[in-house]
Amino acid sequence: MDVVKRFDGFFVDEIEAAQEKLNIEVSPHSKLYLLHLLKHLSENRDFFYTEVVQEKPLGIVIMEALHKNLFERARDLKAVGDLSLIFSGLYPEYLTRRTVDIDYFIQIGRRSYSLLSETYGPYRTKRDICNLYSMLVAEFISLIEILTEISGELNFMDEGNISRALSRWHSTRVRRYLEILNRHKIVPMEPPEEY
Repeated sequence: MDVVKRFDGFFVDEIEAAQEKLNIEVSPHSKLYLLHLLKHLSENRDFFYTEVVQEKPLGIVIMEALHKNLFERARDLKAVGDLSLIFSGLYPEYLTRRTVDIDYFIQIGRRSYSLLSETYGPYRTKRDICNLYSMLVAEFISLIEILTEISGELNFMDEGNISRALSRWHSTRVRRYLEILNRHKIVPMEPPEEY
């Protein structure tokens, strides 16, 4: 039990330190959700929802979830949102082995939480859950920024890959990527506007 309390304290400290450094405020509900997600990740070997995803692309998991009953739909959409949040923020190096990068995971994660909010919306007794997932959609990038800061502090990121940092900076505007570029004396230019 003491180990669990230390993990809780560690994650609370890491989230609060990242928020303070980045000067980001997220809702208490989003912060609690993030804390629960990190705690669950540290305790559960099968966090990666292998029974839900089964090596399928996350977009396919979302499409299949829309044709399932309420409970399975909620489970699958939550899995996609949680995985997208964790991979985009805490484990961005996982994305280097994928054909898609962080912008895809951000879009798919926000969409899955949005669909979760819509799923619970019609049920008056589930209004708080609906609001939680709406808040997660609104604060998704802030949560990624907090997780990315934690990832950097825990040395989960390859901060030597300047090209990847530049690409991810353009996709996310996460300050950790800008710090990496600045350390290498690179000032990112804005990409040209499309016609």
